[in-house]
Amino acid sequence: MPTNQNKLSLQIASALFIVFGAGLLSLILVGANAIRLGDATALAREERFASRNLAEAIAAIPQQQQSATVWDDAVENVAARDEKWMNENLGGWMQDYFGHHENYVLNSRGDALFASVSGKIRAPEAFSKRADFIVPLVARLQDVMAKASLGQDNPYEALAEVAVVAPLKFDDQVAIVSVVPIISDSGNIRQLPGTEYLHVAVRYIDGPLAQEIGLPVELEGIAFKAASPTEELAGVPLKGPSGEVLSWLVWNPERPAADLFAKILPMLLAVGLTGGIFLLLIVRRLLRVSRELEAREQQALIDIQALKQARREAEAADRAKVNFMSIVSHELRTPLTVILGYARLGKNLSQMPPAKRLDVILQQQDIDAELVKGNVDELLQSATTGMEKISRSGEHLLFLVNQLLDYAKMETGRLEVDPEICDVKEVLDPVIDQMKILTEQKGLELEAEIPSCLMVADVTRTRQIIINLMGNAIKFTDSGKVSVAVTVSKEKVHIDVRDTGSGIENHELERIFEAFHQADLSSSRSAAGTGLGLSVARELARLEDGSIDVSSEVGVGSVFTLSLPRETSQSLKEAA
Repeated sequence: MPTNQNKLSLQIASALFIVFGAGLLSLILVGANAIRLGDATALAREERFASRNLAEAIAAIPQQQQSATVWDDAVENVAARDEKWMNENLGGWMQDYFGHHENYVLNSRGDALFASVSGKIRAPEAFSKRADFIVPLVARLQDVMAKASLGQDNPYEALAEVAVVAPLKFDDQVAIVSVVPIISDSGNIRQLPGTEYLHVAVRYIDGPLAQEIGLPVELEGIAFKAASPTEELAGVPLKGPSGEVLSWLVWNPERPAADLFAKILPMLLAVGLTGGIFLLLIVRRLLRVSRELEAREQQALIDIQALKQARREAEAADRAKVNFMSIVSHELRTPLTVILGYARLGKNLSQMPPAKRLDVILQQQDIDAELVKGNVDELLQSATTGMEKISRSGEHLLFLVNQLLDYAKMETGRLEVDPEICDVKEVLDPVIDQMKILTEQKGLELEAEIPSCLMVADVTRTRQIIINLMGNAIKFTDSGKVSVAVTVSKEKVHIDVRDTGSGIENHELERIFEAFHQADLSSSRSAAGTGLGLSVARELARLEDGSIDVSSEVGVGSVFTLSLPRETSQSLKEAA
């Protein structure tokens, strides 16, 4: 549907065309001498027809040749030097059906193998009479053929359309000479580029040719003349390869009211040309302005949509950063509180109940060794429990910091892996043993089905990925089980981590891999985490030439699949 600018431009352009047309019509009506226009048009038309028909007659000669030269039989019989066949198809037949006066077959060096003059077989030496004139055309054809054959083993299709044709002036005759290659039409006959045979056709410039050119447009008295046409005749030149005029095709033109037309023609041409150019410039300007306005309008709409989208993305990023800071502050505050609390207890160990009871016992005169030992053990147990909680909190802090560092490396493109050929069972068994403690603490069942097979992976980073996936599975599963299963396809090793947790909504399945994103963003959420684990895990998998996929059903559970390259001969080379 056109825009308002297009409608306006079309209306203005239509009005201008109407005004110009009306003015031109008025000039024609008042121009008493306008009849000259018809005479000139007739003459120009005759010249165009004559030039076109002359060009078509010249161009027809190679087409006539190709009817017999683009043929497997031609290649085979010329190679066999079958003179009878060559005369029936490339010599006398060309004379009888197409009016070719001379026909020659040449080898790739330009030597004549067959000659036919006026439909009769001649000795190949007859070509020597024409050789000096035709050899330049042969060289031009071979140059064209070489370019067409460049880079091709069997360029028969490209060479089937190649030809060189030009009018030439012999010592005793002006003729049209055409040179074409003799080429296989099926491509089944292999011809090395540069070894093709050539066919030369010569048609004299004579009365029958002039009649063929003039008959379609009924040109009166048409003939070829050596001299240029006089004022009473019309004519078109026949030019040689260098642009020299070899002959003229002349005829008697129709010239109704020529003198009257000559007086008004300059004025009409000037007015028409000036008005047409002026109108064309105006219309082009209007259309260009209209297109520019429309393009700017469309670009403005696109820019507005892009700005809105960028704004939404920026707001989402800001919200994610705020949520991330809230999450990180919560995650860091909890272990720090534990560490500081137990550090203060350690600082004031003497104020703990077991220490006070031990002090009272030691002040007694009669010291009960068993009682002392029991209080010392209780005091040491309290200290050990505090140290264990400090250690676990410190490890948690280290895990959080490592996640932040990995994410920072990922964002700057400095996250690296070092793949090697390893056994998936040796990679996963230590992780299963480590995570079994967490499943036992939550009362979950842990199943593992890990056959031994080789894969290409960074052992440390792969364990980091599996720890993250299993940690999430345990974190979000309150009852049931967590399982790890390994399957093998043709090119990949697939590690499935399955849980019976609450599952993930469909619209969250891709977003869970975004940095800082979590399905539950409240600061009071039951499951801890920074929201960076899955983002870092997927990037590590990508760096290992692998992938992480997820499927989930709410209320049933989730399956995260880590796919890594299987050991192959190619992977052995790359690892080496």
